[in-house]
Amino acid sequence: MTDLPSIILISPPSEKEGEIELLCQFFDAGLSRFHLRKPNFSAEDLNRYLNKIPSEHLSKIVVHRCPEVLEDFDIGGYHFRSNEPKQALTGSSSKSLHKLSELTGLKDAMDYVFFGPIFRSVSKKGYGPKISLNEIFSLFSSGRLNNLPKIPKVYALGGIRKKKMLRLSEVGFDGVALLGSVWGSRDPLKSIKDFLALGVSFSSGK
Repeated sequence: MTDLPSIILISPPSEKEGEIELLCQFFDAGLSRFHLRKPNFSAEDLNRYLNKIPSEHLSKIVVHRCPEVLEDFDIGGYHFRSNEPKQALTGSSSKSLHKLSELTGLKDAMDYVFFGPIFRSVSKKGYGPKISLNEIFSLFSSGRLNNLPKIPKVYALGGIRKKKMLRLSEVGFDGVALLGSVWGSRDPLKSIKDFLALGVSFSSGK
């Protein structure tokens, strides 16, 4: 698996008009990891979507919910649901977590995890943090993650704004996972370029 970037983009839950064309512009701008999360998509729908992506970008894509898609496409990995047993698949393995106990009690070896919401969500109204950044910093500083089967990269998720990037890197996150702050912006291409430029604030490890 290639080195993980500090910026990961998640797809909008429903397909937007011109989404694939815009995504290819994101890739050309430097985006190197994209999570294809469409809760209502079948494996056939994912196949249709992926068939429209130029082959040189497929390795940058991680799919959710339909692991069988990895048999047909040379993509980057699979994102497991919270209660989904891990299975041996090609590419990276990741999962979304929402409580510190889920992070410290992670049983499966994951390459990286999304953790949040860290701030009030941009894309989900009324969805906000239940834990402080100070508590997260204390966990990262304590070394408790060293007891896991594999120490995953941890990406901040939820309400990520450009002005918060430096603070998140200081807390100890390895990067951020973006959704509404890019897709919901007036100029999504400029937004992803700005985030990619700010990604250098994250260190390579805790």
